[in-house]
Amino acid sequence: YISTAFTAKITSLLSFVFVFVPVTIIIGTTIPTLMYLATARESARRVGGRDPWQGILAVALTAIVYLVSATPIIVYLISRKFVAPDPTGPFEFTLYRIAVFMTLLNVMSNFYIYALTIRSFRTFLHLKICKICSFVPVSLRSSRGFPGVQFI
Repeated sequence: YISTAFTAKITSLLSFVFVFVPVTIIIGTTIPTLMYLATARESARRVGGRDPWQGILAVALTAIVYLVSATPIIVYLISRKFVAPDPTGPFEFTLYRIAVFMTLLNVMSNFYIYALTIRSFRTFLHLKICKICSFVPVSLRSSRGFPGVQFI
């Protein structure tokens, strides 16, 4: 038998450890990273280097998507103490599902953020896809095998 007071304390502790600590770390590390990348960009410009905003944009978008996706679970964990438990109600049913979906959305979005913002990642993907396609027989690489697709 576990008392409800003990369960509430454990739930609060786990919420703090698994939600608030990561958000604080993301915010705490993103700001210095952005400042470092801006300084590196200025240094590269001074020596004649061409340093696009790829790194800054990737870090900023990743942090923003993380914070947006973490907000529903934070709201859920904080407000569930103040809402009467009803497993079929909109709070327990809908908000919880939205919170879990947003967390998964964060994980999936990282690939697209990197692919859209980092040129070397796109080059790496292109090389890997070409390597995989090289195993496909030439007869299947024609437009008949893959309608509308042309291989390099």
